[in-house]
Amino acid sequence: MEHADLILLGAGQSGLATAALAPRHGFTRILVLEGAEEPGGSWPRYYDSLTLFSPARYSSLPGMRFPGDLDRYPRRDEVVGYLRDYARRLSADIRTSTTVTAVTRQDGTWSVRADDGRESPRGPSWPRSVTTAHPLFRTL
Repeated sequence: MEHADLILLGAGQSGLATAALAPRHGFTRILVLEGAEEPGGSWPRYYDSLTLFSPARYSSLPGMRFPGDLDRYPRRDEVVGYLRDYARRLSADIRTSTTVTAVTRQDGTWSVRADDGRESPRGPSWPRSVTTAHPLFRTL
């Protein structure tokens, strides 16, 4: 893995929104690691008839309005398409099909290892922050 000053674990809504806003907080090299084959979190795997519980007007991520009628309740495929488009517009490096197997901290910096054996660089180029973008985890 190349150097990143922020590594995000997960490319669902939270991970993508965090990647979009991270530059405002001084992060310039952002790496997003996603275990699935595409960004979008669990949305591509939900049942076909799923709809959001809130109108599109409240479903936009930072910097990109949800397209179409703002009063409608978007269906799964619309959300999946929106998240794909959103991911493509980000300046972050998004790596899909990458499962993280270990996150360790040493001397105030982080190392992340993936299931294919790749590991974030050691030494002064280690990331200063690693954040999980999943509701079951917390910022490390």
